[in-house]
Amino acid sequence: MTRRKTLLINGALVGVLALIGGGTWFALRPASATGSSSTGTVRTATAIRATVLSTISAQGNVEAATTASPAFSVSGTVATVDVSVGDTVTIGQVLGTLDPADLQDAVTKAKEQLASAKQQLSTAALQRTSAQQSVDEAKAAYADVTTVTDPKTGTTTTSRRGTQSQITSSQAQLSNAQGQVTSATNAVSQDETALTTAEAAVGKAKLTAPIGGVVTAVSATVGSAVSTGTAGASSSASSTAASSAASNSAAASTTAAGFATIEDPAKLQVRASFAEADAAQLSVGQVASVTFPAVAGVTVTAKVTAIAPTGTASNGVVSYAGTVTLDTRPDGVRLGQTASVSATTAEAKGVVSVPSNAVTVGTTTNGKTAGTVTVVAADGTQKVTNVTIGVQGDTSTEISSGLTVGDKVVISLDTSVGAVTSNQSGLGGIGGGFNGPPSGFGGQG
Repeated sequence: MTRRKTLLINGALVGVLALIGGGTWFALRPASATGSSSTGTVRTATAIRATVLSTISAQGNVEAATTASPAFSVSGTVATVDVSVGDTVTIGQVLGTLDPADLQDAVTKAKEQLASAKQQLSTAALQRTSAQQSVDEAKAAYADVTTVTDPKTGTTTTSRRGTQSQITSSQAQLSNAQGQVTSATNAVSQDETALTTAEAAVGKAKLTAPIGGVVTAVSATVGSAVSTGTAGASSSASSTAASSAASNSAAASTTAAGFATIEDPAKLQVRASFAEADAAQLSVGQVASVTFPAVAGVTVTAKVTAIAPTGTASNGVVSYAGTVTLDTRPDGVRLGQTASVSATTAEAKGVVSVPSNAVTVGTTTNGKTAGTVTVVAADGTQKVTNVTIGVQGDTSTEISSGLTVGDKVVISLDTSVGAVTSNQSGLGGIGGGFNGPPSGFGGQG
């Protein structure tokens, strides 16, 4: 083959490849792409009227909003455990009982102690009566005065049958006897109270549920000893952290653990851990949304109902616990499941907004935040414009003044490809373009 033919064939092949490459570029180029300028790519977005939201996120676990850990209000030995983990109980249902024998013994002892105290009071009362008689006799003897006049000298002599010292001594005995009566009376009163308490304790040998719900832990076994307000000791018993405890009458009081833990699944909450910076924006009453990684497609509205007053440090990072109460109970969600919380910290409805990456935020003075945007005119010219910034959302920013709906602004995203113009819909426009057909194709001489 001659050199001329070879050159003609190679030239034809290069031409074909150039046509193919050029056709591919024209077929694939973005419809909104415009040619790049010498200064680089220009991405724009159009200011629209929309709702701007600012949110913070955290993760936690689903738990019951109402939890109780009832404990016996009397001491004794566990006779029966009438519930198991997973059982559903109603208010007033018996959870367990104590051995009544110990409680009855306490009543018997209290009665014996009271009888003894009453006997001591009777004895002290008799001693006081006797001491009072001695005082009366000593006074009477001291008052019995005999006067004798000597006929020879005419001297009159007065004598008494009793003495003042006898009166003083008998009064001291009376005071001592009165003290014994007082002491015995107090003892009787105390023993009467002890008997009443012991008799009432017999009726508290049954522990009932203060709330309805699901039993999530049982902390006692048959034969274990319990003291007032605590659970029975058991090496095999399961336990959970109790948020509240209740006595036998269902009055709530805080304890480390109860006989059992009951959680009411009718109303759920999530206790999430918020980063220190985010927690500063958190407040009670804020609206939140909750999703569940294990239950796809389920989103529940909620409200922030509590914020921990102190933070928790872990590896030098401080976080704050925030409690979010769900408005409804979602199907398929179980206690203990992981939940993702997104709390709305600021919201502006129906405001002029642009993508956040189109705004340069300045300083805040007297509650107003200044900033700038680069506005693109109809002829393509650009102008840096001062604006007043409102709510700074997750993806868009409110412009309180300085822009109107329809204005085009430059998005701060520079690439080596052609410019893209987009309208925002909650997020800044994302797209790419090409400056021209692929390079590297050309004819050879």
